[in-house]
Formats: sequence, C-alpha cells, structure tokens
Amino acid sequence: MKLLKRWGVTFFGILTAVLILLGILMPVTPLKEIRLILLQWAMVIAIFAFFLAFLHLIRVNLARLKQFKKYGVPGLLTVFSALLTLILVFIQGPQGTYSQLLLNAVLIPGEAALMGLTAVTLLLAGIRIARVRPAHEVILFTGVAALMLVGMIPILPVLGTLASWVQKVPAMAGLRGLVLGVALGTLLAGLRFLFGFDRPQSEE
Repeated sequence: MKLLKRWGVTFFGILTAVLILLGILMPVTPLKEIRLILLQWAMVIAIFAFFLAFLHLIRVNLARLKQFKKYGVPGLLTVFSALLTLILVFIQGPQGTYSQLLLNAVLIPGEAALMGLTAVTLLLAGIRIARVRPAHEVILFTGVAALMLVGMIPILPVLGTLASWVQKVPAMAGLRGLVLGVALGTLLAGLRFLFGFDRPQSEE
C-alpha cells in the first residue's frame, strides 16, 4: 500500500504525460481521442479546484466577520460581490447583460485603478531606494517609471513618443524573455516529472 501511494501517482502522471505527448506528435485517431479525454478530465478537475477556491474565499471572509471592526466591511463586500457575480453568471451566463455591465462598469475600472496605483507605488519605491542606495539600476528603474507616467500625460509629445518606444521595444523584449523563461522552466519541470525525478504527491 505504501509502495502504491509512493509510486502510483508518479506512474499515472508519467503515463498521462506520455499519452498526451503521443497524441500531439502522432495524431492518429486512438491517440487523439485519448488525448482529448485526458484534457477534458484536466479541465473538469481545474473547474472543481476553482470552485473550491471560491468556497474557501467565502469561508475565510465569513470567519473574519467575528472581528467586525477590523475586517467587517471588506469581508461583507467581498462575500456580497462574490455571491452576486456567481448568481448573475449562473442566471444569465458570462455574456448576459448584467454580467457584461458588471464587467465593464466595475471590474475593468477597478483593474485600471489598481494598475495606476501600482505604477505610482513602484515609482515611489524606486525614489526611496535611490535615496538610500543610489545604484545605477535603481536610478534607471526610477527614471523609466517616471518617464512612463509622465509620457501618458498629453503635455509633451516628445516624452509620449519616447514612452511609447520604451513600451514597444525594451519592455516588450523583456516581457518576451520572461515568458520564454517561464516556458522553459515549465518544460523542465514537466520533463523532470515525466522521467520520475520529481514526485510531488509522494511521501519520501
């Protein structure tokens, strides 16, 4: 039993990975059907994982209501908004009128405000770090953050053009390098699991 618990998950994980890879590299009918079935199972498991995360969010915020003075208002708002969104999506679907209104009137402006606050916070953090430890990379980071913020204001077209170039060329190159690094790291982790070097669900 202990051997099955230790090696069973690893064996089924390797078998699943091999079947999915064969279904991609050798697109014959049986392998394609098996790959689609395995991917559908993975989607169902992911949906249940998201649902459990939603229930955990509700439970944690309801438990915080015991300390109403500290967590009461944020907890009530979180529970109310989560349940309201869930009810709207169940009744109308994600493309419903009120669902789209909630998305366009609340979620998107909230994300935009959060991104703006993040940019200002990063700029202030860069200024404080530059005052304590004025290294070249800190000064460069602070200057680029200030340029991006000022360049979005239609006052000086030259700064707007320079900010647009920074966003399209160096920032995009760094983002693609970061995505490439994440992809290579994911590939390496998958290969380690595929060949049995990592057993995340087993007990040593």
